[in-house]
Amino acid sequence: MRQSIRATLISTAMAAAVVTGMGMTPATASTVPARQAAVQSSTVAAPAARVDHYAKGKVTSRGRLAIRAMPTTHSRRLGWLRSGQIVDIKCWTWGESVKGDRRWYRLGISTKEWVAGRYIRIVKGKVPHC
Repeated sequence: MRQSIRATLISTAMAAAVVTGMGMTPATASTVPARQAAVQSSTVAAPAARVDHYAKGKVTSRGRLAIRAMPTTHSRRLGWLRSGQIVDIKCWTWGESVKGDRRWYRLGISTKEWVAGRYIRIVKGKVPHC
């Protein structure tokens, strides 16, 4: 019991020191969470704006389109895209031919994920070569 009271007093004193060290009174410190929330909401929106520079592609397959680890149908399947889904396309490269089309698109995400170009129609932007 004494230790929990001591811990509470110490944490309260530390919080007061931080608030005082920042040049705030306890009354203005209560507005800090609102300011932080505003800053966080504005910084959350920024990455979406950066990602928007990728070209957009629409999945044209009749069913699901496999996402692959490499631009070949023999590589590991990492997931699926739905028909009609719009995706970010980072770049393209030559790979295994799929129904006569050797172009493969790298998805615009941090990991290397590839989809067969045969089933993607570019609807916005220009896709650079990788």
